[in-house]
Amino acid sequence: MTSSVLLKIFAGLAALSATAYCCLWYAAGEPNNGWLLRLALAAFLIAVVMSVVNPETRPRLMLRFLAALFALCTLIAFAADISRAPVDGASPGAISLMQHLQSWAPAFLAALQRSVTASSEPFLWDPVLTSVLSLPGTLIFLLLAIACGYLGRPRRRVRIFANDY
Repeated sequence: MTSSVLLKIFAGLAALSATAYCCLWYAAGEPNNGWLLRLALAAFLIAVVMSVVNPETRPRLMLRFLAALFALCTLIAFAADISRAPVDGASPGAISLMQHLQSWAPAFLAALQRSVTASSEPFLWDPVLTSVLSLPGTLIFLLLAIACGYLGRPRRRVRIFANDY
């Protein structure tokens, strides 16, 4: 069994279990215990790790697109940091991603907090995600753009000539 077949199996398992969870949630009207959601997350993470580790199954085009998208978000966040009016004579500094989300999408941030604390341990939201989201948005998007650009780079062709004297 090749790694591309395993990648397709785990990606399909993630999609099926997430779909089953949503269907059961829609039919019952309330979220159930969440084992299907945990299975979907685990299968998705395995598929992502397999696609990143093996250069043959790496989705290069998607990673290049994400690198460009994250680079655009980096420029937008950088422009928002620079164009901000100074407060009390101090020079404007970098805005954290959480402050960006609070100003642009406060309902999304509140829903994200509720869903993370409800579906997992509250420890995951308070020290873990809030410390990541308190970093400057420019830095987070820049690191994501660099990582996706590096992983989406084209493969290097190695030419070996056996009869070359």
